[in-house]
Amino acid sequence: MRYDKSVHPFIPVLISALLCAPSCGGPGSSAAKAPAPARIDNPVKETDLTTVTLTAEAVARLGVETAKAGVSSVPRTLRLGGEIVARPGGRAAVTAPSAGVVLAPKDRPLPLAGARVARGEAVLRFLPLPADKDLTAARNDLAVKEAQLEAASAKARRAADLLQDKAASEKALEEAKAELAAAEAAAKAARARWQLLGAGPENAPVDDLSTLALVSPVAGVLERLGVAAGQTVPAGAVLFEAADVDPVWVRVPVYVGDLASVEPRAAAEVRPFGRPAEAAPLSASPVAGPPLSDAGSASSDLYYELRNRDGALRLGQRVAVTLIAKGAEEALAVPAAAVLYDMQGGTWVYVRSAPTVFVRTRVDVRHTVGGLAVLGRGLAAGAEVVSAGAAELFGTEFGAGK
Repeated sequence: MRYDKSVHPFIPVLISALLCAPSCGGPGSSAAKAPAPARIDNPVKETDLTTVTLTAEAVARLGVETAKAGVSSVPRTLRLGGEIVARPGGRAAVTAPSAGVVLAPKDRPLPLAGARVARGEAVLRFLPLPADKDLTAARNDLAVKEAQLEAASAKARRAADLLQDKAASEKALEEAKAELAAAEAAAKAARARWQLLGAGPENAPVDDLSTLALVSPVAGVLERLGVAAGQTVPAGAVLFEAADVDPVWVRVPVYVGDLASVEPRAAAEVRPFGRPAEAAPLSASPVAGPPLSDAGSASSDLYYELRNRDGALRLGQRVAVTLIAKGAEEALAVPAAAVLYDMQGGTWVYVRSAPTVFVRTRVDVRHTVGGLAVLGRGLAAGAEVVSAGAAELFGTEFGAGK
């Protein structure tokens, strides 16, 4: 059936509207009812949360001082890993001079590993044993020494009698007494060895004449004690190890391609892992060390000396090291005291936008050198940052300050 357009001009428009209604996003379409993928309530910019406005009196009371962020010529640096090591000659191992028995010092028990020792301090006593540990040999030695003691005692008595009868001189009596003293000492040592072998080290009465005091060759820390009191050890056994831990050296493996760029006379900055980021780094002086390299890692070792008066650094401990390289670079920098660290490790500075208005601004600190914090981003040159009183502002912002 055909229709005349002149009679029904709106019929095609009506048909198109009816066909389009279910799919053209009308008020009742499913697209209008779908929830948004995310919703943000009360959106606020970060800068709107970090503005601190003080009175002029509060600014003076907090001691706020400012400095301008500027492009400075700062030394180039290399950030590497290092290891705390003992100085050459600062570590020693003491071994048994012969087969013998380990004994505690006379006035105290054996020290524990980690104890502080002074140079020349007795760590333990050592009782040497005869090369032949056979009981028969020890008993025969004791018999010989006791016989010599008896003979020396008789000789001394005869010399005293003859002197009384004026048939011998004073010199003869003195020589006999000296021979008697030597025989007594030898017999006492032989008796101690026999008692040690026959009764066991723990029951043997040992005197000072038969033992050796083994002392620490260095002042420092007793690293290892590998024996117990009463233990019998062979000749050459390692008894204890001691190391000097003040000062210590920092060994820094440097890639051979960067070795020539390191400034040889510049001090290094050392940061133990776990040290607070806001704490000042430790300064280590360059020293001449063993010229060692590692072909596997294509690195050569540099050495720096570091004081360790409190013993906080341990031998073998890994640390972060910043080395000064030759040349300089132009970079945006602010005083290191201006940088604040939050509990997540974020870095901030306070920028002065008005005489008593301060805006906490996030910055990216690349590294610190020479009292300056070199920034990667976050500030423009010329920004006025708080260099003194930043921590007080931080406390004021979060309710800890007054």
